[in-house]
Amino acid sequence: MARKVGKDCKVTLGSSTVVGMGTWSVDGSSMDEFDSTAFGDNYKTYEYGCKDGGAITFDGFYDPSDSTGQIALQLANLSNTAVTTLRLYVDNTSYYAPCQTTGYFSPSNTTGFGTQLSSVRITSFNVKADKSGLLTTSFTAKISGVMVLV
Repeated sequence: MARKVGKDCKVTLGSSTVVGMGTWSVDGSSMDEFDSTAFGDNYKTYEYGCKDGGAITFDGFYDPSDSTGQIALQLANLSNTAVTTLRLYVDNTSYYAPCQTTGYFSPSNTTGFGTQLSSVRITSFNVKADKSGLLTTSFTAKISGVMVLV
């Protein structure tokens, strides 16, 4: 079984590495569940609705000079701009990204996910200072569509 080492990960926005990041997380998708159990049933039954792409969080050390990474993500939040070029690397070649293709696992494949290409929106960012440490920053993003491993 192949294992990945966290030190080999990174976060990028387009071709630029988001400076200082040290953790990232993808919640993954979930599905709406509707209880369809009726009187007299012995077991619960469910109908399934829409999928939710999940959320992303990443954080690290704050660098206000990172105009193509941290500052660009803050501006995307402030302007409510969808981001399609965010990548969460698991090693030097493989990464999670908002799906932008028409392959089987793409949201543009009408047999599976609908007709929209995926994106993320930076829903919040935080800068934190502690007298006993370095300034840190964190970002949270909502996935619209699906993240795929490339």
